[in-house]
Formats: sequence, C-alpha cells, structure tokens
Amino acid sequence: MAQLPLTIAQTAVSTLFVPESNSIISINLPSDSDDINFYVSTPDWYQYTAIGFGTAMPNALMLVMYASADRKGVTVSPRIATGNTEPVWSPNIQVTLHDSGIDDNADMTINGTCVGCQTAIKVDSTSPMMFAVGPDLDLSSDDLDARIRRHVAYGKFTMDLIKATGPGGIGSTGVSGNASSGATMVGNDGRLRQDENKAATAHGILYAIVALAVAPFDSLVAGAMGRRWAWLHGITASVYFAFVIGAMVPGVLISREHVATQQFRTGHQVLGLLTIVAMTVMFVWGLSLSWIKRSAKKRGQEPPESTHLLGGIHRWVCRVIWVLLLVNVGLGLKLSEHKLVLLLAYMALALGLVIILVPIYFCLWRYSKKKAEKEDGTHELTIYDHNYH
Repeated sequence: MAQLPLTIAQTAVSTLFVPESNSIISINLPSDSDDINFYVSTPDWYQYTAIGFGTAMPNALMLVMYASADRKGVTVSPRIATGNTEPVWSPNIQVTLHDSGIDDNADMTINGTCVGCQTAIKVDSTSPMMFAVGPDLDLSSDDLDARIRRHVAYGKFTMDLIKATGPGGIGSTGVSGNASSGATMVGNDGRLRQDENKAATAHGILYAIVALAVAPFDSLVAGAMGRRWAWLHGITASVYFAFVIGAMVPGVLISREHVATQQFRTGHQVLGLLTIVAMTVMFVWGLSLSWIKRSAKKRGQEPPESTHLLGGIHRWVCRVIWVLLLVNVGLGLKLSEHKLVLLLAYMALALGLVIILVPIYFCLWRYSKKKAEKEDGTHELTIYDHNYH
C-alpha cells in the first residue's frame, strides 16, 4: 500500500486492516477538539469505499470515498442515510483533506479531518463502526452528491476510540501497515459479508422473461387459437399479467433504496408504471369482452357489433404494450449501470425476436381474416341475422 506523507508522528491511533479489500482505516481523535482525523488506503477497484460510525446505517455518519474527476485525487463525501438506503450528502458536515491521491497501482490514499464530527459518534473502547465497498463500476467525480450503487461487500467492526484519542493528526508511525491495532471485525468469522441485491435480480429476470417470452407467446396464442380456443388465451393472458405484477413488486422495493429512484421519476420507472396501468386496463378489457361474448352465446344471440371494434383496439394496444416492455427492459439495464456488452446483447436479442415474430403475426392475421371471410360467406341465415325477413 502506498502511503502519503502524513502529519504528526504519534501513537494515538486505532487501525483496521481489511485483507479482503486490501484496505487500511486509521482513526485519531484529537483531545483538544471535536474533530475526527482519518487515514484510509484502499484500492480503486470499487465504485467507492465507505466507513461509517455506528451499528447500523439509519442516521449514521458515513464518509464515502471515490476518485476525483481528474483521477489524481480523491473525493470524500460526508453522508447520512435515512435507513438501509443510499446515504445522502450532508452539506452541514465539513471534511478537510490534507492530502489524497491515486498511485500507479490504483490505490487511493486519503489523509483528512472530519470537522466537529466527534459529536456524532460514541467514544468508547469498543465503538461500533461499519465498512463497505461498492460494485465494480467506474466513478470519477468531484461532486459530493454523486450517485452511488448498493455495496457489494460490507462488514462491522469495533474500534478503540479511547486509545485513538491524543495529539491531533495521524503520523506515519501511527499507521500499523497490514495489521489491525485497536480494531476488530465483528461477526461472519471476521470477514466481510458479500452482498447480493436479490430484489433487483428478480426484477430484471422476471421482466426479461415477460418481454422476451411470455408476452410474445400470449400474442401467438391469441392469434393462432381463434374463437374456439379463446379460453386458452385467457390462461396465457392471466399468466402474463401475474408475471408483470410479480416483477413490479421487487422493482418498487429496490426503488426505495436509491435517491435517484425514490420519487419514481426516471424514464424506466415512468414507462414501467404507464405500461402496468395500460396492461391492467387491457386485462380487464379482455375479460369484459369475453364475458359479453359468452353471455350473448348463452342467449343464442350474436355479440354486439361494438365488440369487433373493441376487440381490435384490445389487440393493437396489447401489441404496443409488448414493444414498450421490450424498450423498458433496456432502459432498466441502463439505469442499473450494467456493462455495455450486456445492454447490446439484450438489444440484439430483442430486435431479432421482433424480426422473427412480426412476419408470423402477419401470417396469422391473414389466415384469421380469410377464415372469417369464408365463414361469413357460407353462413346460413338465422332469426338472429340483422337482415332476416
């Protein structure tokens, strides 16, 4: 680990070494002020590295560190989270950087002071603290309010802040190298916990299945089965609707975790909600048309003429909904900052699916139209025909 020239050489320092992320965290509490001096050395492999003061995220002070815009220095953003959500930059908290940089081995080193921050922590021989690293995504910004993703690994530890109380600054002799001193990892056998965002994974997989498989299959069933097998379309449409609602639930849950999505104003969320509303209307619309037709058949009557127009609207709106689903899955991949190769692969798959299915849909439409014309031409008059005399 590269170490920057540090301030005062002294021993009033507690240090945690995290071998899994090859990170060093050292803390000093100057006895003549309410400041917190800190030294952090951590790889720039992650979107960010963060340390927090407390036992849990809600209302805890956190220092989030990521590369500056020119990648020559490090941005340190003091943040507070309202819950187990993305922490928000707190402009009332001031951080002074004495030195920071990124060396040739992509190691970030930070020597700074959180001004007046002792009032937000508990000074004890086993003060609770937190550590986290972000996903393998690039973040180079001078913006203290830059958006960050959910951590991929995190851990809790205790630090002897009484031992760390003494002359201000963290001296080079106070940093213990690749060893902990006055700090201990808590739980999980002293290792970081690997974090998985299962809700986000379920949301993405379910919507991809809907857009690439369930929706086009339902449309094929509706076009190929005809009136005699309308009940089969009712089953596939119900499965389709259930998949969409099932995919929406984890999407709403993960939206609450990030500042950018908490207000449901991103393009992916707006289009998703509009699509769900339209699909709900079309699902009820289809059930209503089916009920009207069955009721007329039971009475030995022809369905009202308006059902033909309403049925056509139903079919075309459902086709538009499918296209919107295809587009919105792509917007979701972009919003979640997946790698470009995955987004391009999805776009190629979606485009290929459209190219294959559109001619099939056209053939089914032509077949059903000719069949209807043939049936109308051979239809025998009954008392229910409008032109019967």
